Amino acid sequence: MNKKFTSNTPLAISIDPLTVHKTEFNSLDQFVQGCVDLRNLKIKPESYIHPEFVGYDCEGCSVLAYVNPENLSEVVGYAINGHIKKYDTDHAPPKLLDSQKVTWVVGTIGVVASNTNKPNIPYVIGTDNLDVFIRVAKAGETVIFHSNIDQAYQLINDGMPETIFRAMAGFNQPKKNQDLFIKLDENFKVFQQNRINEFFQKKINVIKQRFDLDFHINEPKVQWEKLLPLVQAESPLTDPYPINALSPLAREAAIAIAEYVQAPIAMTAQCIIGAMSHIAQLSVNAPIDRNDSVEGEPCSLYLLTEGQSGSRKSTSRNMAEKAIIRHERKQYEIYHHELELWKSRCAGLNKRDREAYCAENPPPQDPSMLYSDITFESIASLYIDRVLANASIASDEAGQFFGGYTMQGKTRSQAISGYAKLFDSGFVDRTRSKSNLNGSGRAYDVRLTINLQGQHEVLVDALTDSTLCGQGFLPRFILTVPENLAGTRLQDSSYRAKNPNTDPRLIAYWTRCEDLLSECPKLLPEQPQRHGRYIIPMNNEAKKVDEFYYNYFETSQLPNGPYGYIQAFASRACQLARRLATVFAYFEGLQNIDAKTLTGACEIIKHSLNSWLMYKNIEVKAESDAERLLKWLIRKCLLQKTDRLPYSYMQTSCPRPMQKNKNLLEMIVQQLEDSHHIKIESLGRTRYVVINPILLEL
Repeated sequence: MNKKFTSNTPLAISIDPLTVHKTEFNSLDQFVQGCVDLRNLKIKPESYIHPEFVGYDCEGCSVLAYVNPENLSEVVGYAINGHIKKYDTDHAPPKLLDSQKVTWVVGTIGVVASNTNKPNIPYVIGTDNLDVFIRVAKAGETVIFHSNIDQAYQLINDGMPETIFRAMAGFNQPKKNQDLFIKLDENFKVFQQNRINEFFQKKINVIKQRFDLDFHINEPKVQWEKLLPLVQAESPLTDPYPINALSPLAREAAIAIAEYVQAPIAMTAQCIIGAMSHIAQLSVNAPIDRNDSVEGEPCSLYLLTEGQSGSRKSTSRNMAEKAIIRHERKQYEIYHHELELWKSRCAGLNKRDREAYCAENPPPQDPSMLYSDITFESIASLYIDRVLANASIASDEAGQFFGGYTMQGKTRSQAISGYAKLFDSGFVDRTRSKSNLNGSGRAYDVRLTINLQGQHEVLVDALTDSTLCGQGFLPRFILTVPENLAGTRLQDSSYRAKNPNTDPRLIAYWTRCEDLLSECPKLLPEQPQRHGRYIIPMNNEAKKVDEFYYNYFETSQLPNGPYGYIQAFASRACQLARRLATVFAYFEGLQNIDAKTLTGACEIIKHSLNSWLMYKNIEVKAESDAERLLKWLIRKCLLQKTDRLPYSYMQTSCPRPMQKNKNLLEMIVQQLEDSHHIKIESLGRTRYVVINPILLEL
């Protein structure tokens, strides 16, 4: 197990150069979960963790574990080595600016080892060859490295229980204990991982027989784990919107709007959430991780809903935002009246007095916060000029947003980066040329909610855009793809007699919106205000829910996990859930985020991830290819009355497009291996595809 450090100083810090979002890792377990691919002994993508070269991506650097020499099962640190890179993200694709060859340590230096903390270890291998160590470690074997192979054996002898058999392996003969040495040759360098396991099990059996030991390691047998489904059980196509996950006021309002408008419940729920986010962002912040920040982070949300023409997008949003629209109109009328008074006062003054009056009495500013069509450049100007501190972009024409000038051409990267900073930290900046310094500036603690709706034909290109996904813009959105109700929205006299303005569910919702917009709620003494906002913290039960869902979303990103194809989206799931829970709690008047509120928010984020799976259309295609290849393999094996086929035969004869695409075939084969449908075995120089015997019994 990893050593538990008690120091308040983080072991490592990752600062995203695009969003300036900082992640601290205070334990080795946190560091491994966030940054290390233990299966391949590599650093994960988008890990900006070098202590000196801040902003350099350490992806692909090798990772070796250090263990306590007095207790080889205790991991105390990690040695990291490789090339780190810095990119200019204003270019699409990002342009490489610099690369550095580096080596550093996270934690404490110890003995280089791997898999020494596994249960029921039958044997351990010492080696003096680093390449051998890495290959053996990746194969899952327990192995110790030292530059002197006799010292490697001594470390094993001193630090491992006597019940575990000791051996050495390498290319250079040890001076001592030569009868425990396994001589390697050049063939070892091309062994597959399963071949490495088989090799050492056979060699150690020979050594044991030589010593005439009673204990015998069984010859390797093909063992199969439980089959994993190729088609995920939680399919986005059959995943209903979790309406009961909304807070009570919001849930009842969404159901009522769906009844009156005859729109999908997912669409009306998104509209309600967008309205609540617009209101909540004025007064509260969301907690970060375990409430370790006194400032928190914005609770603002980015929402996206697909809806065909005539699906009642506009009507749903207008009903959800009715109180906001009414408030905006009232504020605008006050502003317009004050502006006319200001103009009339200026009109009666001569030029000199007018200039003096205007300097002391600037014109009133438009208080509007709700926009349907505004560029990033324009909204950034309003923030920087202190005209605006909170805003929402709400539109049922998402095509204008994604296809407009801001998100096209040279301004695209700047806009993506700007929206990301706004989302993460409520910060916007702009640097202009010396001839236009008035256009430059910064704005802190500003907020933006985005609630977009659009047709599939308009959205499909944008939502499958690799740049929008890869730079982290789309992964910040909560997505839903509601069912199409066209053809089922029948009406009768009783339906037409209903009046939404007298429905107690909507009256309660609109009244709550008006109360929150009219005046800021009183703060309790334990709720310190920061720039006009306070954090709604998680209670202890909610923290347990947060931990549970963090682990769920993290493990779901494994290659055979439900979100393995959308890791960028799943990695933000808990952050979005905490923000959504904050909005729910504020709207319901809760002092803390409780377990029920956070659980509901997490269920909505799961629904969003499933919607992204469907939209990206990656998993569906890969699964379809995997099923086709598997059916072909089973059919050929049954015809030939065997459980295996030569790999080369599969390459040249399998169905298209795998037959003509080596990379695609390897990806599909890996998927079938990960889900335990096949194994790849070597016999001499020939590789075979072995079918799970359960599949041949069907």
